[in-house]
Amino acid sequence: MIPADSNLNPAFVPSVSIVIPVYNGMRTIQTCLDAIFQQDYPREKYEVIVVDNNSTDGTPEFVQKYPVKLVFEHQIQGPHAATNTGVKEARGEILVFTDSDCVPEPDWLKHLVAPFADETVVGTGGRIEAFQPSTPVERFLDQMKPFKNAYQATPNFPAALITGNCAIRRDDFIAAGMFNPHMYTGAEVDLSYRVQLQTGKRVVFVPEAVVYHIFSPTVKRLGRHFYIYGYSEILLGTIYKDVPGYPWPPAEQIKTMFRQFRALLTYLASFGFRVLSFPFRRTIPQDYFLTPLFWFWVELNNLRGKIEGLWVTRFYRRKFWEKGVRVI
Repeated sequence: MIPADSNLNPAFVPSVSIVIPVYNGMRTIQTCLDAIFQQDYPREKYEVIVVDNNSTDGTPEFVQKYPVKLVFEHQIQGPHAATNTGVKEARGEILVFTDSDCVPEPDWLKHLVAPFADETVVGTGGRIEAFQPSTPVERFLDQMKPFKNAYQATPNFPAALITGNCAIRRDDFIAAGMFNPHMYTGAEVDLSYRVQLQTGKRVVFVPEAVVYHIFSPTVKRLGRHFYIYGYSEILLGTIYKDVPGYPWPPAEQIKTMFRQFRALLTYLASFGFRVLSFPFRRTIPQDYFLTPLFWFWVELNNLRGKIEGLWVTRFYRRKFWEKGVRVI
């Protein structure tokens, strides 16, 4: 993870296009847009593009209350295809991506774009925190902190950006081929790799640029999130396994999966120990019994996603991106 210089250049105020894909986002879109339009950044220097991806809950009608450019992606279901549609309407020098369930701090935008004053920077990634965690699932995710933006696993391979809070130079984004619309998941990491490999420029982490993610509070959604993450790891490995420096080639991924299988037993043992020992404890921490079960559920679903990814890619051999989008 390469940190950015935190010093801001007040003379550097590039034009920005904020692109937000949304599908049935009525639960969170108001909080998101209210924060977007409270940015400490010249209002005439940024536009907001909302891309509706076949919502059925009244989201597009509600979004029209805001001074946004509302466009639609009807043909391909998926956030990355929707984001591509929004980028085609963008006019800013810098593309900024966030999600409809993310709430940025007022100084988010100025911090996120400040590093672009350096011509060697092609992208930036900000910090993603939990939004007002109150349920057990939300508290677990807040402690776990699953989002490592601008994460560079090895010094010899590019860093990965997460579209909940990142920015990329528009010209470089388009030249790199935009998001792969046939990747339902993992396309933002794929694009961030491609744009760095093709331009030779770097991505930096900007911890001052903070957004808060409104997590879904259900156990079912928790499992689905990590199932998708596991699935995307295999898709990315299929594309990049032969690129020098890639940190998770097939052999390394299989080792990781075996470690995850062992971890499942550890989490069950931890839960059993807590059940047996709790009568002897003077105090019981919040979510004491749930935490090892949540870890078990996360690991199980992550493994399930990887196993399905191995089948879909025929163990890293099938060019899945040529077969059209597969919604999971």
